[in-house]
Amino acid sequence: MPDQERQGLLDSFDGESVAPVKHNALEPEPHGFKEMLKKWPKATFCIVGNEFCERFSYYGMRAVLTLYLLNILQFNNDNATILYHAFTVVAYASSLLGSILADGYIGKFWTIFFVSIVYAGGNVMLAVSSTFDKASHIHPYLDFAALFVIGLGTGGIKPCVSSFGADQFPSHHTKMISIFFSVFYFTVNAGSTISMALTPIFRTMPCMGHDSCYPLAFGVPAGLMLLATVLFMVGSVSYKKVPPKENTIKRVCVTISVAIFNFFRNWNTKRDHWMDHFLDNHRCENDPKCLALAVKGKRVGEKCAQQQFADDCKSLVRVTVMMLPVPMFWALYDQQGSRWLLQAVEMETEIWSGFNILPDQMSIVNAILILIFIPIFQSAVYPAVERCGIRTTPLRKMVVGGLLAALSFAVCGFVQLRVNQTLPDIPAHDTSFVSIINAFPNCGVTVTNDMMPHGNAVFIPANTSLIEDKVKAIDELYRFKVGSKKNVTFIFTYNGTDCFDYDKNPLNIVKELNGGTTYYIATTPQGLLSDTSSLKKPQEGEGESSVSLDFLIPCSSLPANVTWDKACNATNNSTETSYNSTIAACEISDRPHCDPRNKLYGEWNRGKHVPLNSLRSDVSQGTRYGHQDLKPGTYQLFYVKNNQPPGTDRTPSEHDLQFVQIPDVVLQIKGQGGVYTLTVAKDGNLRDLSVKKNLFNVHPVVPKNHVNIVWQLPQYVIITAAEILFSIPGLEFSYSQAAPSLKSVVTALWLITVAFGDAIIIIIDMIVKIENLAIIMFVFGAAMVIVIGVFTLMSIFYYDYVDYSKVEQEDESLPGGEENGGYEEVDESVKL
Repeated sequence: MPDQERQGLLDSFDGESVAPVKHNALEPEPHGFKEMLKKWPKATFCIVGNEFCERFSYYGMRAVLTLYLLNILQFNNDNATILYHAFTVVAYASSLLGSILADGYIGKFWTIFFVSIVYAGGNVMLAVSSTFDKASHIHPYLDFAALFVIGLGTGGIKPCVSSFGADQFPSHHTKMISIFFSVFYFTVNAGSTISMALTPIFRTMPCMGHDSCYPLAFGVPAGLMLLATVLFMVGSVSYKKVPPKENTIKRVCVTISVAIFNFFRNWNTKRDHWMDHFLDNHRCENDPKCLALAVKGKRVGEKCAQQQFADDCKSLVRVTVMMLPVPMFWALYDQQGSRWLLQAVEMETEIWSGFNILPDQMSIVNAILILIFIPIFQSAVYPAVERCGIRTTPLRKMVVGGLLAALSFAVCGFVQLRVNQTLPDIPAHDTSFVSIINAFPNCGVTVTNDMMPHGNAVFIPANTSLIEDKVKAIDELYRFKVGSKKNVTFIFTYNGTDCFDYDKNPLNIVKELNGGTTYYIATTPQGLLSDTSSLKKPQEGEGESSVSLDFLIPCSSLPANVTWDKACNATNNSTETSYNSTIAACEISDRPHCDPRNKLYGEWNRGKHVPLNSLRSDVSQGTRYGHQDLKPGTYQLFYVKNNQPPGTDRTPSEHDLQFVQIPDVVLQIKGQGGVYTLTVAKDGNLRDLSVKKNLFNVHPVVPKNHVNIVWQLPQYVIITAAEILFSIPGLEFSYSQAAPSLKSVVTALWLITVAFGDAIIIIIDMIVKIENLAIIMFVFGAAMVIVIGVFTLMSIFYYDYVDYSKVEQEDESLPGGEENGGYEEVDESVKL
């Protein structure tokens, strides 16, 4: 779970909820478990339950969001990445609006309540949208509206819930408040971890006639968000509702704006700091805050409230400048849910036989490691470094954390270089690739072409094909320079024992090749079939491979009980036309049957008739089916008719199907992520009805995944260590270095850095088009090294640590809760 959640916890210690008070007039703080339990505000259990459900909802939805954008909304990898991070920008940028609404207008309770209703509504909208078919005009408009509403909702309540929980305790019960935050943080991690484990499983369940179930994957988080809202309202009668105070963020913006305006207006007036120009027109005798100090016995002008706030804003500016490099860290960190997930989709997900980790479950590693690493770093790593004489200041930790983040992306890049070996080469815009499939069982073929007239003969043994497999260093494809388009003549010469008269004369085919396209030509006893090859690996994230089907069995060879094919029923020549209704791949068994609810099931629906080049005058066409995703296993093929009423969304059962086995065809899928072309034809003379044997060929278009998903573990370990060293010390630095009156503002700014980080990803993706994921990883890693170099120089030459702790202990409250936030400089040796 991302450690940004700790920001909300720190927001509770903003100098208001747990400000120092005099204890002698108040109830003493309870000690001991039983006493604490007796005094524990029961309403906080509703708040904790609300947070568990809300985090389950948010992280569950976000875990499957990238795959939803890819597979249901049909966006490509780049656009899916942009949209994923655009959602994150909304989620974190809107936290500023939630903070303003809660602190300056309606208070935390009503902010949480109203925004939660909006949040739940967005979840319901997304769940409803996911029930529509991919081709529905509802997509992507309802999805985008839902994601925008969810982003506003999660961001709106993010800065409010934890601090509202702290408000339920007396401010001097510091130990109980500390325990509450421990419970709260554990709940945040529990909700996010459980959801990231379960929601991808919900996604893989078949439902509503589809292989995946995004309505369930989004519906469960929607239900949990509705439950979160109900749980929160259950405790409403018992909550302590602190009324909203001054809108500090608004006051800061006004103060800085006035200072900038006066700076340019009074250009010739010199001040020690440009923020001092805020006081150019200030008169204490006209300011209510300054006049109120007279009540405490001070002369007007002796202590200026606005001067102190201007000084606080100076500290805020210094801290904000040091935050400028922080978004780059989040630009790397948040790609775990986008590009790292896309990398996982292209990897082997089977850890051992029968046990798979889904690609969108890998983020669990970060959530678990966070809980393990925090105590290890606090109790072992930092003390060990201190014993070596090196002070572990926040800025030093952040420098190391940033470098580790860059290292994690370098590791990811090297892993991707290995993954790239299982990815196909995409032909350039002026180049065409061509593969040849020989589906004859006992007849070899020699192929020549007019583009390479000398020494270009290629022999293809029986039942093999020309393939490309970079893992095995095999590259057999034809690669032609064709410009935008060119006709190429291929000549097939046959030689073998069972060539069915094809060995008497060569067979020619003239193929129009377009640049930037990969083709295949399949030669079978029925003739030559040619089409384009799809190079797209499956991206459902369920460990499947993609199989297209060329089916050349003519209507004359169908079993007598296959009577439902309209093309066969309408033709006058049953040997010219091929079957083109539904064909299913079902798990092989001793009792041939098809069960659509078995995970080893897939079906090719109505195909398209394609022409055949043949020596036979009685053969004119075959059937080309598109790609179907199949999980690893062994399959047999069936002619299938679904007897369900039209429009039925329910996944059919075995009893809803009428099926007849296609003999002699056994399809074995080994591994994950491969792309294959299955060719099925009749072996022998079509007019000889005594010949019932079928033949088949499996042509690997793109090889299966070879790199196991466990190779992502090192980059997750490193990025988690980077988070411990960067995010937590970053929060500590920004919080401790901010004036007490502006701690809530600094917390809001920290949340905004996450939004800016995701905006960096979007901007880079839109400006720089890089197809190779490995190069993208190296670019982001190098950018992080440069940014950390600048950050190191800023830490050494720009920033001096300050200490507010002594001043806070002696602080004297000003009217309206205002604090005198002066500070003491820390020794110069503490730089960086």
